[in-house]
Amino acid sequence: MNEQQQQLSRAIGFLFDHLRLILFCLLIGMAAGLAWYLQKPKVYQASALLMYQQQQINPSRMSPDVQTRLQEMVNTVGQQVTSLSNLEEIIETNNLYPERRQRQPMVDVVAAMRGNISIQPQRDAAVFRVSFTGSEPRQVMLATNALAAKFVEENIRFREQRVSETLAYIRDELAIAKASLDKQEQGMRDYKLRYYNEMPEQRAANIARLNTLQTQYQNIQNNLQDLKRTQVLIQEQINLRQDILARIAEGQTGGAFPREAPPTELERIRQELQNLQDRYTDNHPDVRRLQNRLSALKAELAAIADPKDETVSDAPSAPLQPAHDTQLAQLELQLKEIEISAARLTREQEAVRQQIDLVQQWVDTTPVREAEWAALTRDYRQLQQHYENLVARSLEAESAELLEQRQRGSQFRIIESAHLPNQPFSPNFRKIMIMAAAAGLGMGLMLSYARDFMDSSFKNVQDLENFLGLSVTCTIPLLPTAREKRWARLGHVFWFIALGTGFALLGGGMVLFWLRGEIIL
Repeated sequence: MNEQQQQLSRAIGFLFDHLRLILFCLLIGMAAGLAWYLQKPKVYQASALLMYQQQQINPSRMSPDVQTRLQEMVNTVGQQVTSLSNLEEIIETNNLYPERRQRQPMVDVVAAMRGNISIQPQRDAAVFRVSFTGSEPRQVMLATNALAAKFVEENIRFREQRVSETLAYIRDELAIAKASLDKQEQGMRDYKLRYYNEMPEQRAANIARLNTLQTQYQNIQNNLQDLKRTQVLIQEQINLRQDILARIAEGQTGGAFPREAPPTELERIRQELQNLQDRYTDNHPDVRRLQNRLSALKAELAAIADPKDETVSDAPSAPLQPAHDTQLAQLELQLKEIEISAARLTREQEAVRQQIDLVQQWVDTTPVREAEWAALTRDYRQLQQHYENLVARSLEAESAELLEQRQRGSQFRIIESAHLPNQPFSPNFRKIMIMAAAAGLGMGLMLSYARDFMDSSFKNVQDLENFLGLSVTCTIPLLPTAREKRWARLGHVFWFIALGTGFALLGGGMVLFWLRGEIIL
């Protein structure tokens, strides 16, 4: 016999030697399991299946379907369903926990009910199960259906509240954004009215205006120079006329004035004019001035030589009065007009100069205004974009609120209501009895092993040879007497009758309790 056969033989022998103890422990364990099952209250469970039906119409960004994921929606609505007010209403409506309500406050009763509620997602992501456990099957069924109905009701209320709060928030933000945008627009209007001529879009017009003013200023300057030259010529003519009249007044005593005037001044002017004509053209101002002066001098000399001239008189006592000379008065009048014109042009020139300075200042400050205006417009564009986004979101929120009010949004739908539970959810009879039988067998084996371990006698030849270190040549079997054999048989019969009776009573009790409905398989 090899070693494995020896070990198997020892195991079988061990079981036969301790069979009564093992069966007794098995009987005790199963009896204890039955007793524990019978004394444990029955707990029933009912379940309802709900499906989250997505919104048929395309949801906007303000819809709760977009803002909240399905699992978050289930968790949020589940918290609302299991709130104190909702569970208290379900407890009172279905008369749950009557004994506990008499001994404990409602808060503790609601906390106990929350522990009996289970919300579990199914394989389909849009389907989940709502379960409730309790001691009364009908109350469990009613409470489960009430919880499922609360899911539908609270989801509708939650969605309406969510979109209403979102719409109110967006409207508040829209009012704030509109006020900021109006303030920014007012600031931009004030800035543009204040610095209109310095704005970048006026730069080209300002430069063109500046060129026009500079041209106008140059024209006025040229006119002033012409007036000054004319003024010098007229002043020379006045001086010459006054000189001639003075000479006439000094040299005339009663006869006619000599018809030929001294040519000294006339020759000098001719000589200067000839010198200038050799170097310049006839349009040169100095040439024109001398020509005018020469013409005036010739005219004066011709007037003096004319006997009809009122400036020559035969009466020595009536000298010529220069103040009454008509030509001199005309020259003085022209000089006065030129002075007035020159003063007017000087004022115009100063005004144009001021306008040039002002326009030049506008052109110089244009880059500064451009940078400031760019900052204002950048802030305005950001505010305008934010305002337009809020307007779009407000329209979407209003649309979402209208859909929720018409109950066109996503909803929880009960696809399977809770049914009356026929079997208790807990305790599980099969599971308890299997565990009790396993515990009894384990206890029997443990006690058998302990009993065998405490027994110091030799059980077989191998143990003796190992202990003595000698080979056993022969063995003598146990030879009991007739009396010992009789008592041994009686002992075996007693144990088997006792164990059989015990197992029979245990099985009969199980059948009896099953017929009475206290055991539910």
